[in-house]
Amino acid sequence: MKKRKLKRNVIIVACVLIVLIAFAIGYIVFSDLKQEDVLREEIAILDKKDITKDRYNTPIKTHGDYAKVEKAIKSYLDDYAVTLQAIMKLIDDDKLANMLTADNYQTDGPDFVNSKKYLTETKTSLNEKLTKLTNMTSTEAIMQEFNKEGLDEYYNDLYRELIVNDILEKDLTSAKTTLDEASQQINNLISTEEEIINLLVQNKGKWKIENNRIVFLETSALSQYNELAKKIAN
Repeated sequence: MKKRKLKRNVIIVACVLIVLIAFAIGYIVFSDLKQEDVLREEIAILDKKDITKDRYNTPIKTHGDYAKVEKAIKSYLDDYAVTLQAIMKLIDDDKLANMLTADNYQTDGPDFVNSKKYLTETKTSLNEKLTKLTNMTSTEAIMQEFNKEGLDEYYNDLYRELIVNDILEKDLTSAKTTLDEASQQINNLISTEEEIINLLVQNKGKWKIENNRIVFLETSALSQYNELAKKIAN
């Protein structure tokens, strides 16, 4: 009788354990699926942002390994956005636009020490940031940084799907194309402005400012100036 009762108790305990294990597994699976849903919802919100104006360093909403995926995506996008916005700020700088004005000629000429320094630093900073963005848009660079987390292949695939397939192909590639065109134009502009400033330095004493306009005292310098000015106009 005791043996039969013991056997029954063992069976009951075993059944309870099976139920608990099944419940635990079910809870883990449910929680895992829920975390992925939260992550995808968060990425959908990020996708609505304007990378030329917004930041992506928002609070992390997921947990565990999903949080590592979310953090990596947000960190990458925020770094890209900050760099892109810095480039746009350089391009839209009023100082660059006003470099070839009578006011600047009068203020900084005839040696243009500040202008030459500004143009050199702007060009260097611009191209460093452009190189950084170009490197960032390669799939290898994106995955290489995330692979350092050492997560399972599932999370690597999820990260690749969300940032490379969903974001990079749509938004960043388009932004890069536009940026490449704009950067070529701005580099040409800076180079031509440098040529004009150097021309004025080399010919100081052969030009002056009258009625808020530059007036050349020698036709050869005027001819060179006009040719460079045409390049900017075009």
